[in-house]
Amino acid sequence: MGHPKMTETIGQMLLAVLTALMAALHPWAAAGASFGCVFYLMAPAVMEGWRKAGYTVASWGLGYAAGIMAYGGGPPYDEGAMLVSGVSSALMVMILTAVVGAGEKGGPLPPLIADILDRIPFTRRKGPHDGT
Repeated sequence: MGHPKMTETIGQMLLAVLTALMAALHPWAAAGASFGCVFYLMAPAVMEGWRKAGYTVASWGLGYAAGIMAYGGGPPYDEGAMLVSGVSSALMVMILTAVVGAGEKGGPLPPLIADILDRIPFTRRKGPHDGT
């Protein structure tokens, strides 16, 4: 598979390349997504290697997409995209790790994650509690 430190370095380099490329398209969204990923990368090392690199790239891409959806258009670009991208990037990796972890263990989602997902229309649970 590869040495975990080398894989982590490759993931960080990939993040830098993504940031440089996307900054040309929407610099505020790229900066916010990068800050959200840094928040994640500063968390205690609970995973290594390709999994950590994959979560980093996925959270960056989802955060960037959220910033573009909220503040698309330009130039000039709206700096509000930076906040949306940063928060979304950090939040998305938390949701992704909880969902994958629950799937691997065969257990339920943590209550906070279940509540967050229940507020997103296409992930909402169907049942008697919501009238469907």
